[in-house]
Amino acid sequence: MVRKAIISSLLCYALLAQQQQVTDPILKAMQAEMARSKTLQLMGLQPYFIEYSAEDQEQTVVSATLGGITNARQVRNRMPFVTVRVGSYEMDQTNQIYSNIYSGSRYDNDFLPLDENIDLMRQNFWLATDRAYKSAVESMSAKQQILKSINVTEKLLPDNQPMPGVVKIVPGARNKVDFDAWKARTSKLSAVFGDYPQVLASAAEFEALSSISYHLNTEGTMMRNPDYLTTMRIRAVGQAADGSVVRDAAAFLSFEDTKMAPEAAMQAAAKQVGENIKALVDAPVGESYSGPVLFEPMAAAQLFGQMLGDNLRNPRRPLSEPGRNVPFQPSELDGKVGSRILPDWFDVTDDPTLATHQGHALMGHYLIDTEAVPPKAVKLVEKGVLKEFLRTRQPIKGFTGSTGHARLAGNFGHRSAAIANLFVTASAQTKPLADLKKELIEMCKQRSKPYGILVRKMDYPSTASVGELQAMFQSMAQSGSTTRPVAPLTLVYRVYTDGREELIRNVRLKNVSTRSLRDILSATTEVAMYDYVNNNAPFALMGIPGYLASTTVAAPGVLFDELEIDRIRDDTAKPPVVPPPALR
Repeated sequence: MVRKAIISSLLCYALLAQQQQVTDPILKAMQAEMARSKTLQLMGLQPYFIEYSAEDQEQTVVSATLGGITNARQVRNRMPFVTVRVGSYEMDQTNQIYSNIYSGSRYDNDFLPLDENIDLMRQNFWLATDRAYKSAVESMSAKQQILKSINVTEKLLPDNQPMPGVVKIVPGARNKVDFDAWKARTSKLSAVFGDYPQVLASAAEFEALSSISYHLNTEGTMMRNPDYLTTMRIRAVGQAADGSVVRDAAAFLSFEDTKMAPEAAMQAAAKQVGENIKALVDAPVGESYSGPVLFEPMAAAQLFGQMLGDNLRNPRRPLSEPGRNVPFQPSELDGKVGSRILPDWFDVTDDPTLATHQGHALMGHYLIDTEAVPPKAVKLVEKGVLKEFLRTRQPIKGFTGSTGHARLAGNFGHRSAAIANLFVTASAQTKPLADLKKELIEMCKQRSKPYGILVRKMDYPSTASVGELQAMFQSMAQSGSTTRPVAPLTLVYRVYTDGREELIRNVRLKNVSTRSLRDILSATTEVAMYDYVNNNAPFALMGIPGYLASTTVAAPGVLFDELEIDRIRDDTAKPPVVPPPALR
């Protein structure tokens, strides 16, 4: 039966390949080795699915601080990726804690040759296939041992599902970046912070990824697709007199560097970051609070991006031996399909097929996901009720078929789903932001509270270091928080009953989860379009290498009936002993 599946897939691949004349050397190397891979045989296990992919990429990076270039490089490389699955679609070596383990030696290279030497490319794909196949066989043996040691009380879901083959060769080349121009612009942007002595550390960071992506698999898929992503990150850190760290950032995204925001807009954003640090250093420390909280549209888009983005995918718990601790975190929405997770006047849709919306270029647009599946629009929440999850090729309970949202690296042999263009829409209970602020004030008066809370910006994606995030998670656990951490607040204000706003610092959300979304009272008529780069790091931590998924979230501002705000009481470092040297 396995042999039939292999032969059928390879015949399908061959027929589709004949319809498309292949001249690209990388695809030709892939085709040649794919044809040979059907001969693999070890311990009675043949591959039922093989996928080759590659990225022919040029990366341009420029970093600067206070007007000085600290890093400038352009790197060209070709990275191959090979996936081999043994067994069958019903059960293969994945979805268990030993997925893709390999105890043998490695001989394949991390990179393909940059010249058009097809024989050398085939050599690397051959070695990579051999290693991936042996790893799959070894992992399959481990999975069979696990199944012998546990009591399986219900039928296991399939580990993979077949998808129709897609043949699409998109013309195009890598985008050429004006290296010198971006060095000059990045240097100039970073120099802005020389006017802000309150800023202890700052940087402007430009990165352009220009790539040609390749996919070939035994189901008949063969794709070549240009892929671009350009980012400019501007970030700054300050320290208050009590030693507390304050931070702010701005980011600009585009697919191509020629379509980035004008330099004047970036300069204005950098100056605003400097002004925010200056204000935060002198701002009073907030106090613990429970009551109404208003998120302006941009902050609401950040909140939805994290809370829904982390939970609208529903990974499966991997198999493991009895009593073994498994590093696995399920979705907060697991088991909630058909339940209300938002007010009944909210809908949520994710649509990667859209390239623009109301004149805004959508950063979540793409033609194919990392599993070579074309994406489709998904109505996730309808009238407040959860209807679906974003899905990869891994089946989940109650659903079949991928939605084409495999965008990030996953665990236990599978890719991870991620949002693309997430539209959060409110059909009722909407008011202009100014009126929602008045409603916040009125609620405070009714409850005899001296002030309410307004959130204007969150630290999402976060600019913190990995060490700072680890300390933050530990601190939140010690504070008694019962939910997974929510991104820190950057700009948060007390709104007094006379309408006055006061910036505060050193506060964070406490015990906020997807359950809290049901307590939204009203939404703004204004909608923010928030672009960011998603990854597998906590709070989408900026600058983490690996799979990157550019994303757009469109959402209105929202007023919550009651949320908890907790004062941060962490130990802090002393400020510098002497003032900084003069820069000018």
